[in-house]
Amino acid sequence: MIEEMTKERAYAILGLPVGADFSTTSLAFRNLRDKYHPDINPRMRREYTEVIAAFEYLQRMFSD
Repeated sequence: MIEEMTKERAYAILGLPVGADFSTTSLAFRNLRDKYHPDINPRMRREYTEVIAAFEYLQRMFSD
């Protein structure tokens, strides 16, 4: 079952404290995206998907 994305969960997935700025969030996202990318780690597909979802959630929050 997929958990609902919240601000707290999104930051936790990216390994950041709640309220981290966009620059820090983007850097964490890029690092985790590369680490979990299916071409590099095929068994980490779920983690990759969660990282993408977390960043998209926070990105929408930053753009508001």
